[in-house]
Amino acid sequence: MFRTIARYGARQAPGAWRAAMRALLSGQGVRGPAIREFEERFASYHGVRHAVAASYGRMAFYYILRALDLPAGSEILIPALTFWVVPEMARVAGLKPVFVDVDPHTYTLDPRALATALTERTRAVVPTHLYGQPCDMNAILTVAERHGLIVIEDCAHALGATYRGRKVGTFGHAAFFSFQLLKGLNTYGGGMAITDDDALARRIRRLAEAEPWPSALSVLGKLVLGWLQQVFISPRGFTFSLFPVFWLASLLGDRDVSAFLWEKIRRLDPLPASYRRRYSNAQAVIGLRALDHVEEWNARSRQYARRLSEGLAGIASLALPRPLPETEPVYYQYCIRVSDPEALTRRAIRRGIDIEMMHVDICSTLPLFASEARPCPIAETAAETRQLPVYSGLRPSDVERIVRVIREISRDLPPLGIAAGEVAAHGRFD
Repeated sequence: MFRTIARYGARQAPGAWRAAMRALLSGQGVRGPAIREFEERFASYHGVRHAVAASYGRMAFYYILRALDLPAGSEILIPALTFWVVPEMARVAGLKPVFVDVDPHTYTLDPRALATALTERTRAVVPTHLYGQPCDMNAILTVAERHGLIVIEDCAHALGATYRGRKVGTFGHAAFFSFQLLKGLNTYGGGMAITDDDALARRIRRLAEAEPWPSALSVLGKLVLGWLQQVFISPRGFTFSLFPVFWLASLLGDRDVSAFLWEKIRRLDPLPASYRRRYSNAQAVIGLRALDHVEEWNARSRQYARRLSEGLAGIASLALPRPLPETEPVYYQYCIRVSDPEALTRRAIRRGIDIEMMHVDICSTLPLFASEARPCPIAETAAETRQLPVYSGLRPSDVERIVRVIREISRDLPPLGIAAGEVAAHGRFD
């Protein structure tokens, strides 16, 4: 059978889904001891004192912001290249998001750009470890300490990544993680806030535990929907579901039909009722089993990323990821810059390889944040990037095929240069 390669792959520990279903059937799908055990083990994994589970990663962020009790209208610095929900949740919490440009090689928050965004109203900064690449935390912390800023790390893509030997999420005042289907730890939704600050942890927990419990039926729905989504992105499922749609779209021009699958960009005030729920025991059962495999999964993704870097080196039309020194990324995705990204995407899907077109948002250009718009020219070049599959569920033969196909279809693309982004003329890219 023709084997296609989806852009995403969901991680799941053996037997975890069945264990969660057993918890539901035994009456412990909603409340139960696994929640606190999962929080304690997650905190221990990071070497911090406190972890608090939430219904979403975005809600973990929201609880952190509320618990900090910053003055209304305070400015919070957020990288322009991130998921639109992050600045929107800051706005729901009564803060003003201010967008900061990103580094041209890692696409994470550029510490040099922080100074231009600071005002007397700035109170916090959110370094986002995008695509599993750690930010330059020493430089960011230096600026934050000089100006008395709260640091909240966005680790949604980066569970297990390290910066100078320490896990990301342990540098700032607090951090948040996402357990959505495609993330480094998948519990079919949910998230976690971590901190070493005892008083802050108590306030975060008070907010999270003030939410109502979900119904057993809604927990069952999460598990069933997650299972179905995994089926659709499995090699066989993707081949007979989304792949034909993407393949046909490639014949009709540069149409990103995957955009119809994305969450609608919108205001979130008031917060949707589905957000205001507690994290379930059945999900924590899955999380506990997944924690046993995170390091193994991350090691495999790193191995695949090294093979991609070796196999794609020297291609003039591509710029490959360049992690910071003394960092160990987890490669949630393998982000490359391409001289003709539309052509690469179109050619790849016709060879059975699905490439992510734009995983996050250039928030500084979104109509939703028109009142907060400010120039972030490097972030805007993210439209020239693509994210190659590198997830741990791939076979080594899949990775070899990705290398072979990308080399072949990139051969006649124009070299990267001024045409691929004016910033190249200023030496910002190699």
